[in-house]
Amino acid sequence: MTIATRILLLFDNNGREYVSRIQSGASRFGQAAGFRVDTENGFDSGRRIAEILVEELPRGLILTPPYSDDRHALSLIEERRLPYVRIAPMLDPDRGSTVIMDEYEAARAITDHLLEKGHRRIGFVRGPRTHLVSMRRYNGYASALGGKRLIPDPALIVQGDFSRQSGREHARTLFAAKPTAIFASNDEMAVGVIEAADRAGIAIPGDISLVGFDDNAIAKTCRPRLTTVRQPLEEMGESACQLLIERLRNPARPNAHAQVPFEIVERDSVAELAGETEGWHSLSGAAM
Repeated sequence: MTIATRILLLFDNNGREYVSRIQSGASRFGQAAGFRVDTENGFDSGRRIAEILVEELPRGLILTPPYSDDRHALSLIEERRLPYVRIAPMLDPDRGSTVIMDEYEAARAITDHLLEKGHRRIGFVRGPRTHLVSMRRYNGYASALGGKRLIPDPALIVQGDFSRQSGREHARTLFAAKPTAIFASNDEMAVGVIEAADRAGIAIPGDISLVGFDDNAIAKTCRPRLTTVRQPLEEMGESACQLLIERLRNPARPNAHAQVPFEIVERDSVAELAGETEGWHSLSGAAM
């Protein structure tokens, strides 16, 4: 294949499975349509977007977070008149074609699942600050608590980076704050929490319930198997590639937007908690 049939999928993410699942969907559709989909992971290479565009010479681009919200990168791409599709953007929703899943509602739904099981003291492991989806997931979590007129103890909010190591390291801080449940905002960090719990002699879900986000393969093979949000990453990659190829074949085609559904997948990492848990403040009595 020549450069004329080459699409570049851009990442800046240390989540290997997140990358590979999006790539799988995009490559499958691209190959069937006669296009090659290559990848560039800025997290590994350290190359800047201007350097990538000059050296790789793609015909079009698929952008994943945080590139999909990088206004500098978008301006450089637009200056070169390259078609692009953004996956999971949080800013400028009408800029270019987009593929989204409602991160806010998904995070709210998985937190509601814990609340329905009786949990009130729910810890949260944030994703990296550079990924705006991390804020959307946190906001969904906080909104679900607000629906029960609760606000979280700040001691139960820790800053991760989507890596298993960060989940493992920050779990110790959460354990000291005595949660009955933890929402790790991706599956890799959730598995890190499981590993830290094993070392500390804490049973999941016997002592602390746990949920994740993404439904990567590890969610099915870890012990206990992880209750999580299923994000259809392959479908997102496929949809993004389809929108981009349609634009390449018809440059006059207007921007298009696709939304894919999420699903709560229940497995073995959540236990029902009887009664209310102390240590939370009601919004009606809290200083606002």
